[in-house]
Amino acid sequence: MKLKVLLDPSDSIFEELERLGIKVDDNSEYILTKRNVNLNYIPARRDEQIFYLPVKEIIYIESLKQEVVIHAADGEYGTRDRLKQLEKMLDSDEFLRISNSIIVSVSHIRKIEALMSQKFLLYLTDGNKVDVTRSYYYIFKDRFNI
Repeated sequence: MKLKVLLDPSDSIFEELERLGIKVDDNSEYILTKRNVNLNYIPARRDEQIFYLPVKEIIYIESLKQEVVIHAADGEYGTRDRLKQLEKMLDSDEFLRISNSIIVSVSHIRKIEALMSQKFLLYLTDGNKVDVTRSYYYIFKDRFNI
């Protein structure tokens, strides 16, 4: 059996899984994580290498066609997870979906600009700007009591 494991890489569960003959594979449809514990790391790829990217370093996550890109403080990473999966796995107090294609880290929003036609423009700590679309306008507005 193969499992995708979303835990701290130093967690002793990896040794136990190996002892039981269970292989860790980031492509598995089965995911193992701790209950009621927020993720600290997400497996991500860059330059053909796998990294355990600290969640606190994620600025925003963007879905571009068939690819999901994680924008972090030190650059871009790819992931095989779908945006909907990531939205469920990430702490909803820290991350917010702002469009069909973007999840943003609330702590990395530097400035919020209200636009015409029920939209917001977010200025992020990495210098990027992203739109809160009309579909997510009221959710965003309620979250920030605007």
